[in-house]
Amino acid sequence: MSIRSARLTLTAVLLLAAAAVPPAIAHAFEVVLSTQGEYADAYLVNGKPFPPRVAFIDPDPPDPACLPSDPACVPPRVGRHVNGKLCFFPRRAHRPGQFGGKWTREHIHTPWDFSGPQPQGNKDPQGCVFDKKGRMFGNDVGSENGVSDGSLIVFFPGKDRRYTTFCFLDKGLADPGMPAMDDKGNLYVPEPAAAKLTKFSPPFPSSAADCDNPEHLVTTPPVKSRFIAPRAGGLNIPVSIVRVPHSKHWYVAGPIFPPIINEYDADGAFVRNIVPANVPKNPLGMDVGHDGTLYYAELNLDPVTFNTRCGSVSMVRFDKHGQPQPPVTLGKNLLFPDGVTVVRSSRFAVNFRQLPPSPDLTPAECGGE
Repeated sequence: MSIRSARLTLTAVLLLAAAAVPPAIAHAFEVVLSTQGEYADAYLVNGKPFPPRVAFIDPDPPDPACLPSDPACVPPRVGRHVNGKLCFFPRRAHRPGQFGGKWTREHIHTPWDFSGPQPQGNKDPQGCVFDKKGRMFGNDVGSENGVSDGSLIVFFPGKDRRYTTFCFLDKGLADPGMPAMDDKGNLYVPEPAAAKLTKFSPPFPSSAADCDNPEHLVTTPPVKSRFIAPRAGGLNIPVSIVRVPHSKHWYVAGPIFPPIINEYDADGAFVRNIVPANVPKNPLGMDVGHDGTLYYAELNLDPVTFNTRCGSVSMVRFDKHGQPQPPVTLGKNLLFPDGVTVVRSSRFAVNFRQLPPSPDLTPAECGGE
C-alpha cells in the first residue's frame, strides 16, 4: 500500500532556496520550514507550543467556491506549488543574483512536458540533497498505485551551474521518500510501499555522459543495500530519515503499523525509541535543530480509511541527559504537512518577523480532526 495514496493531489515543483548570508545576524533564532497545502510555513520557534507561524512561500489565493479538503477542487495555478523537504545550494555554488536583499527560489528545469504523459510516474518530487561535488539528488514517487515505478535522479551543475542535465539512478523504487546523505556520500531513500529503507552507495555518475541512452539510466548503477532490518525496534514502514547531530546515528520515522520514531546506528541497528508507538499522528518529514531538538510533520490519517485529515507539526526536546521528552505541538489544522527543514534565521537575508501570518484553516478546510 502506498502511504501517499491518501494524500491530496499536488502539483509538485522541486524548490531550492539559495541561502548563503556570510555574516551572522544578531539575535538569530531557529526557523522550522514546513510545506503544507502546496505552500510553505515558517515557525519562529521559541521552545514553546504554537510559536509564531508565518508564510514563507506564499499560498495560492483562496477560492471561495471550494474547500481545500475537496480532492475535486483544483487549486489555481499561481506561482509555484511546493511540497517535500527543501534543500540548499552549497555555499561554494556561487549563483548570480542570489540575493540583492532577498532570498532566491529557483526551479530546477527538466525536459519533461507537463502538458502530456510523463516518462516516469507522476513527477512528484519529495525532497532533495546535495553532495560535496554539488550534484543534486532528487526523486519521483511514481504513480503511487502499488507499482514500483518511482525513481531516483541526480542532476549535474554543469559549467553554467544551471542543473540542466541529469541521470536516473533507479527507476524501480516503491514510492520513494525524502532522501538523506551521510559523510561518506551514501544516499538513504525510504521506500514505504515496499516497507524498506534503501542505501545507495557510490559509484554515482559524474555527468550525463554516464547515462547516454534514451532512458537516461546510468550504465554503472550504484550499489544498493537494505538499511534497517525488518521490524527493527517495532518500525515496519520507514518513510523518512534524518541524521542525529554530532553522531553517525539516524532518526527514522514510520507513519503506520505503528506510527513511531526511532534512532538507529550507522549500521542500521536499533538504538532506542524517540517517540513511542502510536503517539505521533502518522509522522512524515523530519529535521533536527542546532540544539538537537527533533521536529516532524504529522499527517493525522483516518485510522480506518487512511484519508487525509488535519495535520500538525511537533517537536521533541531532550533533557540534559539526552533523554527525549514528550512531544510538543507547534502547529495544527494543517493541510497535508510533509517536508520539514530547520535553519537559522541568520542564514537568510529576510526578516522573518515581518512576514505575514500563515493562513489559519478550520478543521472543515483541512479534512477534520
